[in-house]
Order: sequence, then structure tokens, then C-alpha cells
Amino acid sequence: MPALAAPAPTPALRLSGLSAPRGDGPASLSDLDLELAQGDFLLVHGEAGAGKSTMLDLAGLVRRPGAGRLEILGGNPWRMSSGRRARLRRRIGLIRQDLDLIDDLTVEENAALPMRIAGVRPQERRRDTAELLGWLGLADMSRARPRALNHDQRQRVLVARAVAGKPDLILADEPLGWMEPDSARRVLRLLVQLNRQGTTLVIASRNPDLAPASRRLRLSGGRAVPEAAA
Repeated sequence: MPALAAPAPTPALRLSGLSAPRGDGPASLSDLDLELAQGDFLLVHGEAGAGKSTMLDLAGLVRRPGAGRLEILGGNPWRMSSGRRARLRRRIGLIRQDLDLIDDLTVEENAALPMRIAGVRPQERRRDTAELLGWLGLADMSRARPRALNHDQRQRVLVARAVAGKPDLILADEPLGWMEPDSARRVLRLLVQLNRQGTTLVIASRNPDLAPASRRLRLSGGRAVPEAAA
């Protein structure tokens, strides 16, 4: 009896003809096809307004597509119940450009929020958060409130919060945009290390040479365009 073929692994992210909602403008995002295997590292690059942020917002379930199909970790989030979709969101670490932190929480509490929602025990939560903040150079800011932070520090807290819950997929929109060189190196090192450990990583940046990603996607006017030959 012939051996049965192993089932194909579930893609981490699949976009099929994905387009932004109507009203976003013609250059927002149009008819995008993409498939990422689990553990891939994709660098999405292009000029401002190319559609990078829109792509990550759609993949991060911040917005609903106008057309096409989106699958994340094997499921179509917009055909799930709201409860299942919320659980799927917890498997995604999203770093956006809005520097959105909860002002009433400390740096430590903001960073630990995904673990708290997931029910991680307080002792484990404090240990892991302290390690993460130390890695990002924020150990001495753990008791500070967001209003006391500069842009560089706020962005690093957002990175900490995005990765604290050990997500399967990280979507990072210009994650180094506000940062000093030392902070940027720390953050990029952390994201690349998580990718090497198996986390699927998507970084959007105007810098096409930001990181040595295994996959690349150039956007222009909301559409994928071929890369120039090396």
C-alpha cells in the first residue's frame, strides 16, 4: 500500500484578489494576491501611499476588505463568529504607526496586556514582561505612564505589547520609523529572532533594504509590482 502524502501545511496568510473598501481611493489597495508559509519573513516596501498600511490593517483585522478573500492561519476571519475572530486576533501581533497606548496603564501594564487577556499567571506575566522590556531598553521606564514617553519609547512599548503574547503572526507597519539607531537595532534584532524561532513576520517600510527578508513585495499605487532584477 503506497504511503499517504503528508497534508500541505496551512499557510500563515493568504490574500486572494484582496482590495480595500470603497472610498479608500484608487491607490489604496487593489487585487492583491499573496501567500505566506508559516515562518516566512516578508518585507513589504514602497513609497508613502503605496498601500502598505492598508494591507497590514486588512491582514490585522483592523478593517474589513472591500473585495477578495483573506485567510489567516487557515481560517477566513470574516466568516467566523465574533468570538472566534477575537481569539484569532490574539494570535496576531500588530504594530501600527498610531502610537496608541492606554494612558491609565504603566509601560509594564501596557506591554503585558496580551498576556493578561490570555490569562497568563501574574508571576509569569511579570517575569516575561521584565525580560522583554529589558531587551528593548525600557527596564527603567516600567512604572512610567505613556504621557511621560517620547516617540521612540512609545514605539518600543508598542513593539513589546505586540510580541508579548507570543503571536503566530507579527504585522509591523514602519516599526522603526520613530526610533534612534540603537533602539531600531534592538527592535529589528528582536523581530528577526522571533522569526527565526518560527513566528511569521511581515514588516512594511519605505526602506527596501531595511532587513534581509526571505520574501519581498513591492507595492505602488495599491498594486504589487515586479522587483527589479538584481
